[in-house]
Amino acid sequence: MKTNGTLKTLVTLFVLMLGLTSRTVSQPDYRFINPVLLSGKDNEVGAQYRFSNVKAGVDALVSINFISTDVGIQDFDDNKNGGFDEAFQPRIKAKGKTSGYAEFTITFVKAGTSTPMVQAEIPATSIDVDGTLNKTDTMLEFDEYLTPGAYFLDYDLINTDLHYTFNTGRVLGKNFRGVEKAAIDTVAMEAMFTVVYPNTSSITVRIGLDNQLSSSTIRQRSVYFKRFHFTNSFLPLNNLVSFAGNRNKNGEPVLNWQLRAGHEYATAIVEKSTDGFSYSPVGNLSMNNKNSASLTDISSKNSAAYYRLRMVDKSGKSSLSAVLYMRSANLQASGKLNVYPSIVNDNTNISFSADNSGPVSISLFDQSGRMILNKQMMVQSGTNTINLDGLNKFNNGQYVLVVNENGNRYARQLQLAY
Repeated sequence: MKTNGTLKTLVTLFVLMLGLTSRTVSQPDYRFINPVLLSGKDNEVGAQYRFSNVKAGVDALVSINFISTDVGIQDFDDNKNGGFDEAFQPRIKAKGKTSGYAEFTITFVKAGTSTPMVQAEIPATSIDVDGTLNKTDTMLEFDEYLTPGAYFLDYDLINTDLHYTFNTGRVLGKNFRGVEKAAIDTVAMEAMFTVVYPNTSSITVRIGLDNQLSSSTIRQRSVYFKRFHFTNSFLPLNNLVSFAGNRNKNGEPVLNWQLRAGHEYATAIVEKSTDGFSYSPVGNLSMNNKNSASLTDISSKNSAAYYRLRMVDKSGKSSLSAVLYMRSANLQASGKLNVYPSIVNDNTNISFSADNSGPVSISLFDQSGRMILNKQMMVQSGTNTINLDGLNKFNNGQYVLVVNENGNRYARQLQLAY
């Protein structure tokens, strides 16, 4: 959000709009209010601040790690010029013809101490990542999150003002339309994206400006600590993050799945079919207070089968996942990566032979080379089967699916047709 020049008119607009949006935005998971400088010099590299009681029994320590040349922090947490008091809102300045950022590490600690506390999930949503664009010069905002471990990325895949760049250990969302938003709010979801970190105590974010204007600029920025559900999200709406499988050393299918934190499912029922039409249950597990689970089907050793999950919530209502097809152990397709079917309506199955157990990334690229989907998965050594659904959100045409394993990339072409 641009805050150069007089602010009286803008502040009035902010107050009016916040009066509207505050009734529709749910409360954040973490509240960043009233930081206290603990050490270092205010707004400079090396400074550390404490936000108390960001959550019951939890404080947040925020350190300034780095500031690019000709970039500065005017206000560490600006709640005077709009946005959300509960969000982390640094006010960044940049000289003309300058591109750079300020890097912050946010560590969650036991209240009143410096002892890190692992959080089940840390959701960080960058809000109002906008800019200005004209024939002679531009100013575009960006946020970059360091991702040393597992993470999920969510945004509106179809109606977005942001380009995403995925590099080893980080993901960057940068505005490209140059459309200035009226205020810092959650109405303009096309200028927002969410990065979710599971099972960690800290995150690092770079909040930046690509200012190609001839003059300096000052921008108020906002990171709101909550997940948002985007209209055209690639994360399933039923809280199922992933559904995958592999065969153990005995040739038995091992099905595993992961749910979003805060889901309301009580039971997961694994259903199997040999023809893809008639399904029967092979086992069920309680999902109370659990975000992931697995089940081994000892009745399908080496044989092909179709699997799906029936998720039952606490009220008894059930919903079905997409179907995961496990090939016969004796008829595995050759090669590291295979996709079947390769002509896709809504979902497809990926067969990937992993050298070792660990994380892989799965990406989908359109014909222009733009990444339109990215998911992080844990695989086991050997052949893994992964279901990829929700593809009917994209246009018909040719796409390239890429699996990245420890820096090695494997690709297969697929076609969307419906």
